[in-house]
Amino acid sequence: MQQSCKHALVFYPRFIRTFDDLPGYTSVLIHAWNGCNMRCHGCHNYDELIAKRPVDYLTAEQVIHRLQSGGALFDAVLLSGGEFLINALPEITAFLTGLRTVFDGPVVVFTNGTYPDKLQRLLDGGLIDGVHLDMKLPYHCLDPEDDRDIYEAVLGIAPSARYCRDILDSVELVIAHNSRLSQVRTVRYPMLDQPYFDQIRSYVDALNDQYGSDVPYYLNPYVAHH
Repeated sequence: MQQSCKHALVFYPRFIRTFDDLPGYTSVLIHAWNGCNMRCHGCHNYDELIAKRPVDYLTAEQVIHRLQSGGALFDAVLLSGGEFLINALPEITAFLTGLRTVFDGPVVVFTNGTYPDKLQRLLDGGLIDGVHLDMKLPYHCLDPEDDRDIYEAVLGIAPSARYCRDILDSVELVIAHNSRLSQVRTVRYPMLDQPYFDQIRSYVDALNDQYGSDVPYYLNPYVAHH
């Protein structure tokens, strides 16, 4: 019988092999099953990974064992959610340390950027090699109070100023780190006009110039969830 997952780092049992998320690599995409702190418009993972209560899940130890057994089938590991970094830092660190003992290829985290301190610790400790960061809005141009309707339409929540600042801090640290495996990306949400996306791209470009980095920015198509 599996341990309680109330406070444990647990994972969705179905891994996904992908050739597109990390160009040049055959990756395995693994979803943590611990929820998310956003409720984004059109989220494809909401029903299965956020709203649904974990029943048949994998523990961190089981994930590491499975990766050790199937290591010849992939050469990169991608960690997503929900929001992977919503988990406690000691549990994330223990899992990634264990992962490093059985897998020596790239490890990349997908995140919405709301946990810059955890992100900094993982990058500084060499526990992850890159970050795919979803910058969903031009947070630097929007006010949480005056633009609350925009935030709620896209994120599904009304964030605080600190929440938005944390995301911008994450964007900056990812660009300053300048991994060839990192990227900043935005979904082309249908309720947003082009200037929103232009502002995000300009922000990323300015940070790349500031740090002498070349972290790419991608504007990805919105795909309706049925």
